[in-house]
Amino acid sequence: MKISHKLILGFLGIASLTGGIGAISVHQQSQTAKYLARQEAEEVAILLGYFTNHELEDEQPRSRTEILSHLQNHVLALHKQRQCDLEIVDRNKIILADVVTEDIGTQLEDDTNNEVGQTIQDGITRTYIETNSEHPKGIYLITVPFKNSHGETIGAVILEYTPLYKAAMAVAQKSIVATSIISLVCGVLALIAGFLISRNISNPIKQLQQAVLNLAEGKLDTRVTIHSQDEIGELATSFNTMAYDLQKSRSELLDANEQLQNEITERQQAEAELQQTLQHLQKTQAQLIQTEKISSLGQLVAGIAHEINNPVNFIHGNLTYIKEYVESLIGFVQLYQKHYPNPVLEIQAEAENIELEFLQEDLWKIVDSMNMGTSRIREIVRSLRNFSRMDEAEYKAVDIHEGIDSTLLILHHRLQAKGKLPAIELIREYGNLPLIECYAGQLNQVFMNLLANAIDAVEEANTKRSNQQIKDNPSRITIRTSLIDSQWVQIAIADTGTGIPETARHNLFNPFFTTKPVNKGTGMGLSISYQIITETHHGKLEYVSTPGEGTEFIIQIPIHQKVLTAV
Repeated sequence: MKISHKLILGFLGIASLTGGIGAISVHQQSQTAKYLARQEAEEVAILLGYFTNHELEDEQPRSRTEILSHLQNHVLALHKQRQCDLEIVDRNKIILADVVTEDIGTQLEDDTNNEVGQTIQDGITRTYIETNSEHPKGIYLITVPFKNSHGETIGAVILEYTPLYKAAMAVAQKSIVATSIISLVCGVLALIAGFLISRNISNPIKQLQQAVLNLAEGKLDTRVTIHSQDEIGELATSFNTMAYDLQKSRSELLDANEQLQNEITERQQAEAELQQTLQHLQKTQAQLIQTEKISSLGQLVAGIAHEINNPVNFIHGNLTYIKEYVESLIGFVQLYQKHYPNPVLEIQAEAENIELEFLQEDLWKIVDSMNMGTSRIREIVRSLRNFSRMDEAEYKAVDIHEGIDSTLLILHHRLQAKGKLPAIELIREYGNLPLIECYAGQLNQVFMNLLANAIDAVEEANTKRSNQQIKDNPSRITIRTSLIDSQWVQIAIADTGTGIPETARHNLFNPFFTTKPVNKGTGMGLSISYQIITETHHGKLEYVSTPGEGTEFIIQIPIHQKVLTAV
């Protein structure tokens, strides 16, 4: 609530209080007038009652007629003096004396509420208003008991004090009018004073309030006009001083803030450059470590392949001679059996002991199996040597399919069934591709990363699927190669894994980002693969993923590296 409203309400309260006090005073004066009229009437009635009792108990022998006549004279005299009606009744409410002579000796009728009867019964004085056809507005009456010398109520005096009441009220009316006028004038003066004081106080305060609002909005040049030297004037002076100090401080603060902002901008730029350098160093370090690991793996694989290849070649080369020797020995044995069908018992026993016939049949199978095994080992060694070409520092035209197959050969054990997890079906859909100019070792590294991720995704999906779900949606990795046009080839690796979450897609190719558990992924595989495809081979690496169904990574690279724009 505003101060002006509070002041006006305060003075309105004072005015209301003044009016209330005036009203109470008027009411009190009216009650006082009534009380005085009643007291005077009661005194007259008591006096008449005392006289009546004295007359009735007078010791001088007098007739009842004389006594009543004497009472009647007193009543008429009092009526003439006081100008008020009165009457005296006995215990049975028989009128003993009355202003109206004709009513003497009759029963009192004007006692509608039995006020006189109750006074005679309990001896208590009562005042009341009686209304009848002659007095529709009512007359003021008082009934006072009178008693004998033994304290018994023997009758009552009934006195009309309407004239006394009207006279008292006429006297009090002047005082009531004066009091009402004074109260009204005081209330009006209080309201006028409240309005004037509130305006003189609230206007400067409103001006000061508006100035404070302007100051809060940043208008520091706001000043207040000083109209007086009182407390409000001192407050306005303090406000102007504060506004000036704030304006000065703000100017200094803006200058300091601008300088600080420049320093912060420079520092942020330096920190951004440092952060970028640090990220580049971390990325380079991680790539170097990963490259070193792959290079070491390639060297290890190449060394193992070389060490295995020498004895395998020795064994594979000697298998040709073993086959010839076996053929010669078996031919010799068969020739001996032809010319000597019945050898000595010792030779027959030894032939049965060594199962000569079974040995002749199975020996060829063993030789063929050994030849097949050495051929398989030589194929594995060749694949390992193809995959391990990490130290080749220039582009070479290679068979992409050969690199994919070499990678699959290394990951072959991960495609097999493990415990309750089923085997992963591998589907090759190779197109007719020419030789591709590329860094074969680095491209094999990309195949390794993508295929290993595909196997991880399929295995994770299998752990979350029921046997029926796995049966309905078999575990599968599909590799498709195709020509886009005469200049570009495409390699797509699709899996039936868990898919890539929406929250991970924006950071998928960022260094050190991984969705795999701790100690299972470094977050560098896809980042390095993306760099190898886009920067080293000027190609594109994209993906399409559906959560819960699988992911397909799509590689596009030029056939010849002189083409530098991707499709």
